[in-house]
Amino acid sequence: MAISKINTSSLTDNSVTAGKIVAGAVDADIAAGSIDTAQLANDAVTADKLANAINTTIAAKATNTAVAAKAPIASPVFTGNVGIGVTPETDWHSSIDALQIGAGASIYGDTTATGNQISSNARATAGSALSGYKYIATDKASTYQQYDGQHNFRVAASGSADAAITWTTGMFITNTGQVAIGPATAVGNNYILNLKAKAAQSTVKLQSINGYDAIDFHNTAGQQCGFIRSNASSVAYNTSSDYRLKENVTPISGATAAVKLLKPCNFDWIAGGNVNGFIAHELADVVPEAVSGTKDAMMDEQYEVTAATDTEAAVMGTRSVPSMQGIDQSKIIPILTATIQELITRIEALESA
Repeated sequence: MAISKINTSSLTDNSVTAGKIVAGAVDADIAAGSIDTAQLANDAVTADKLANAINTTIAAKATNTAVAAKAPIASPVFTGNVGIGVTPETDWHSSIDALQIGAGASIYGDTTATGNQISSNARATAGSALSGYKYIATDKASTYQQYDGQHNFRVAASGSADAAITWTTGMFITNTGQVAIGPATAVGNNYILNLKAKAAQSTVKLQSINGYDAIDFHNTAGQQCGFIRSNASSVAYNTSSDYRLKENVTPISGATAAVKLLKPCNFDWIAGGNVNGFIAHELADVVPEAVSGTKDAMMDEQYEVTAATDTEAAVMGTRSVPSMQGIDQSKIIPILTATIQELITRIEALESA
């Protein structure tokens, strides 16, 4: 149906509202071109007359469109393992959810425990067992694991594709902040950094600038109390000895009598080797500052009862072990020097008699 004319007198304020124009009331019966410029007198339909009825409807639809456009797309949920640029291996263990990337990278977690791993050229085929890993391709392998608050770094020599991997723990950080590099097994908790050498290799290599400290030692207050310094052809082991650190300085007396009480001896180490030296507790009776520890002392030590797995933390136990005494033989030098001086004085007195 065509509409011949709509004028102002026909449209009183708010007479045409969104509520009165229900969906479908004005439809395809108004064909394109039925209402044209000639039929609409100048200003017959004004913005004021249609504002309440039309603007409310348009605003509502505009808002709905905007909300729909900005609605987030739901993240996909995958069942099974996923590959990016590669079809994932088919023998991942059933307890593992894995994302395999490219030729050999993988990120995965165990559905039976809290923890995750990032691996290179390795896949878990037997769940939590460290022996249950295989190479993806013929190459070396490595893995980084977070479990029970602990960080484990493991490496493996080159192996054939699909062969079983034998891991070597290169480093781990405990959930108490201790660091162990190269340990065969867990060690006691009385350390911050534990280093274990490989067979027939040095444990630590330090390369410092000539004339500068390779290692500095500081006390609890943060003051330097010693250092190891390397030069072009030698190493100096220094303990603090500055006069500004000392008071009540007096000459040593009775050094010869003290040296006569020393009991130097020759002995075999139980672990092997024959040397000359002292027994710690005997030396402590004469030069106590040269000896650390107490005779026959014991201490508690943690040890690994059961090794850790991918899903279970290591089971640790406590045992009592000897707390061995030690000797700093450099502390004997002052009394030996004083003895030599006393002997020189006596010799010179005899010679001048």
